[in-house]
Amino acid sequence: MGTEPAEAADAALAAVLLPRPEGRDPQLLTRAQLAERTGIAEVVLAAVEREGLLTAQQTPDGPRYAPEEADAVRAGLALLEQGVPLGDLLALAREFDAALNTFAEHAVELFARYVRDPAQVTASSNEEAASRVVAALERMLPATGDLVSHRFRALLLASARRRLDDPTGA
Repeated sequence: MGTEPAEAADAALAAVLLPRPEGRDPQLLTRAQLAERTGIAEVVLAAVEREGLLTAQQTPDGPRYAPEEADAVRAGLALLEQGVPLGDLLALAREFDAALNTFAEHAVELFARYVRDPAQVTASSNEEAASRVVAALERMLPATGDLVSHRFRALLLASARRRLDDPTGA
């Protein structure tokens, strides 16, 4: 008997979501390359990673970073350059990360329940189930990021407006 649809769909998802087994994805950056791209010392990047604010993929050759991590580091630098103290920025980032982790867990559960599981039941083949699940993930991941970004920006602006309306913060 062949691979079950659930196994085929999950294997296809794993291929998209997990780093290459050999750990040599040419797009991933070493810490030295990330330091070069961002202008931040490796020791500082390691500290930021320990705080959970950089995401490294562990490979046989050491930690590797997606190119987007450089964008995140540069965004953090922009906040520091405007005067936000590093300690406060790290505390805010940890709080944000904890809140988003809950959101992410729920989003994955919804994906499994309403996309992955139905595709496995209704697909005519293992290959179709895998293809449908991966295609849905590839459409939904950027849409979810855009939704979260949009909503956070709206909440941030609303909070700033309230602060302007009542500078005492009462």
